[in-house]
Amino acid sequence: MTTAPAGFVPYDRPSPLITAIGGFARHAADPLRAGFAVDGPKTNARGLLHGGVIAAVGDVAIGHALAVRTDPPTPLITVNLSCDLVGTAREGDWVDIAVTPTRVGRRLAAGTAAFTANGRVIATVTALFMPSSVPAR
Repeated sequence: MTTAPAGFVPYDRPSPLITAIGGFARHAADPLRAGFAVDGPKTNARGLLHGGVIAAVGDVAIGHALAVRTDPPTPLITVNLSCDLVGTAREGDWVDIAVTPTRVGRRLAAGTAAFTANGRVIATVTALFMPSSVPAR
């Protein structure tokens, strides 16, 4: 089993989907970084990282990174998500996620996340959010 690089701690921002898939980490000092080891629940039938996991994790990682840029954090709802899957990772690989906020305003927030494995970009996720009037659970 691949262990997280130095500076990463278990992901502590619960989401039923992310909890069910499991094994995610965030960087303790950098709210724009997250990552995970590719393991069984995250793979397709060929043992490769599933594109659906990239989409789900990208959505959550970007949303949380943008939400905490305000004080107090703004609950956000995804209104658009785009994924470019340009490579893959295999079971046992570590996938690093780097989020870049592109806009944090009163009505919209946007950002991108680059997923890298083995020194190569494997995916880019772009997301657009609006503030939620529904409080988080």
